[in-house]
Amino acid sequence: MPSILYTAQVTATPGSVEASDGALTLDVHEPSELGGTGGSTNPEQLMAAALASCLLESVRISAGTAGESIDDVSVEGSVSLSDTDGVGYDATYSLAVSLPNFANPDNVLAQAKSICPFLKKLDDVDVTLTD
Repeated sequence: MPSILYTAQVTATPGSVEASDGALTLDVHEPSELGGTGGSTNPEQLMAAALASCLLESVRISAGTAGESIDDVSVEGSVSLSDTDGVGYDATYSLAVSLPNFANPDNVLAQAKSICPFLKKLDDVDVTLTD
């Protein structure tokens, strides 16, 4: 059985989210486009940030094995909500990865996608190479 290496724990309460270690405290509200109060971050932005930063860390690992520098690398994350025929929303996720001046950007990205724990668990995340 695998051993747990790290556990992130947050508590969400109406209007906020806070990490158990105090490193993250944010006001969280539904976007005004969806009828919320807006004016702060929202779950969709948090999800986009989590996906983008997770893939970036995986790119860092795979770029290191390929001898590449990540100084100019970026990952743009998007979460889009759409209405459904039923209750609630559907979400689509996309990541646009920039690996400028990489000798083999496709290989680095393929390895990064295979090791990113979030991408291994989520189906249908559209990941594209922008350079």
